[in-house]
Parts: sequence; C-alpha cells; structure tokens
Amino acid sequence: MAEKYKDARYRNAKSEGKKITKLYDGNGLFLWVYEDGRKYWRLRYRIHGKEKSISLGVYPDVSLSEAREKAKLERKKVDDHIDPSIDRKVTKQRAKQAADNSFEAIAREWYAKQIHTWVHSHAKDVKRRLEGNVLPYIGMHPISKIEAPELPNMIRIIENRGSYDLAHRVLQVCGQVFRYGVVTGRCSRDPAADLKGALTPHKKKNQAAVKSEELPELLRAIATYETTGNRQTQLALQLLTLTFVRTNELIGALCVDTGLKLTTHYG
Repeated sequence: MAEKYKDARYRNAKSEGKKITKLYDGNGLFLWVYEDGRKYWRLRYRIHGKEKSISLGVYPDVSLSEAREKAKLERKKVDDHIDPSIDRKVTKQRAKQAADNSFEAIAREWYAKQIHTWVHSHAKDVKRRLEGNVLPYIGMHPISKIEAPELPNMIRIIENRGSYDLAHRVLQVCGQVFRYGVVTGRCSRDPAADLKGALTPHKKKNQAAVKSEELPELLRAIATYETTGNRQTQLALQLLTLTFVRTNELIGALCVDTGLKLTTHYG
C-alpha cells in the first residue's frame, strides 16, 4: 500500500515553482522533478569521505520498484568500496573499446584500406561475402575474443547450402581480417587458419566453353541483340569476340585518347 501511495505521489508530482524539486524515497534514493515535468531517479551515496550521486533512469520508464532495485545494487558496490560513478565510466569505456575492436569494425577498416587495390567486381564480392555470410554471426564479437570453435557454425551454414567454394572464400577473407587485426595489435592470432582442414573439399569447375559448331549461332545472336537488349552491351559482346579478353578486363578498359572507360554499362 505504501509503495502504491508513493508511486501515485511521484506520478502526480510537480516542481512547485522550483527549478528542481527533490522527493526523498529512502536509503539515498530521490526523484528529481524539473520545471518542465521531466523526472529522474538519482541515488545519493558517500564514499571515501565524499558525497556523490548518480542517475538511475527516467521516471516512469524506470518504475519505483525498478529504481529501488537499481539503488540496492549500487549501494552494494559502495559497501565493496567501489565508486558507482567511476564503475559506470569504466564499463562504458570498455563497451566502447569492445565496439571499436569488434570483428565488424576491424573488417570494415581492413576493407577500406584494400579496396583501392581491387577491381570493382572483386570489391563487391568481398563486401557481399562479409555482409551476407560473416558479420551477422561474428561481426559484433570483439576480434580478440573470437576463437576457432566459434567459426565452424558460420561456415556450416554456407556449406549446408551446397556452397563449398564460397565457404573456402569466406574463410579466406576472415583470415585476412584476422591477420590485419594481428598487425594492428587488436588480436594475437588468426583462428581461421585452424579450420582449413575442416572444410568440405570442393572441386573447381571451369566455365562452360562455346563449341566450335555453336559459334556461328552465337555470333548471329549477338548481331541481333540490340533488338532485345542494350546497344552498348551488344557492342561489348562483339568486342569480346574480337579480342578474347576477360569480361572484367573489358569493363575496366580505358580509351587511349580520352582516358575514359570504353564501357560505362555492361550486362
């Protein structure tokens, strides 16, 4: 009954013309009521001969019973000679350091340093592998705390789709991130290296080749491609048949006279 009475009192409390009205609950717990109607729980305590206070949350988001429970936990720290305000700052700093040194943070930092050395298609592949197959599972973990046993579950999800080649490539990318973490002092070793023998072997396949008897029909299809597709794509396909360069080489090719890309759109 007393708690219901106090809760009603706090709910209806106003600043009464003061900048802050402080309502005492007990054992150092106060509800601070501001002129604009905001209400905050605060705990007053004494440690090392000094009187201090800390916030315990906003009322009514933090209820009376929750505020009392929080105050109880903080007073226990004081009894153990731990300053709650300093402990809170240390906890926040540790959380920030953990976020700054998460696998995702290190992976994105590594990616940003490498991207200028890659062709656009490879950069997209690496980003897609990280964001689709790695970060949802270990991205939030501190990179220094990740051990080899945490990685198989992530890899097994990929292998269960039958993507054995992708599993090898994903583990390779993880290894590069871990090694970057070692070099920059954020972790001590590359746990991905321990898994190389545990992956399902995969057989590399060459891309299908056009048979000689199929070539005339292919050239005729390219010659009429503009009627159903993009003109620039048609020209690119015709250039491929004349030069036999790789697709990514054609996409990245520059005009000698202007320095501009030969193709701005392909596919």
